[in-house]
Amino acid sequence: MKVFGKIQKFLLQGLGVICALVFAVLVIDVLFAVVMRHFFEQPAWTEELARLLLVWLAILGGVLAYAADRHLGVDVLVARFDTSTRRWAQVVGHVMVLGFAVSVLLMGGWQLFSERLDSGQMMPGLGVPRAWFYFVLPVGGFLIMCLAIEKILIGLDVVKEGSEEKGVVS
Repeated sequence: MKVFGKIQKFLLQGLGVICALVFAVLVIDVLFAVVMRHFFEQPAWTEELARLLLVWLAILGGVLAYAADRHLGVDVLVARFDTSTRRWAQVVGHVMVLGFAVSVLLMGGWQLFSERLDSGQMMPGLGVPRAWFYFVLPVGGFLIMCLAIEKILIGLDVVKEGSEEKGVVS
């Protein structure tokens, strides 16, 4: 499992760099949009790009948050459980995340991407197929699916958590 841990760490660090770059481009894009509207009084293609980048950043950032166990969760009740029950509750939670990732993000996202690609819809400001707006859904779904499977296996003690480093991104 050491090889898998190293690959995962490399991929998550790469994803962190991608998210940072997407965020930087998003900030520059929005600043450019403000300048274009204020000084030249004309809307630009920047609004579509900002929307595209924001969706990609949200989904990929969600993958990073889930990998580092920093995703949104309410654990008030679970924190009161004993250790064994808490571990099983976490496994059930990860199974639910796996189901969502596979059914909604991966399969539903792929269907949405395919339909938009087949329809030929374009993003007029950018001149690219609208399908690329939705492509992040199956990508994020696949990544979350892989992480959820790993977290389930760790919770069931099939895989030891300390084999490498826990999904920490730094």
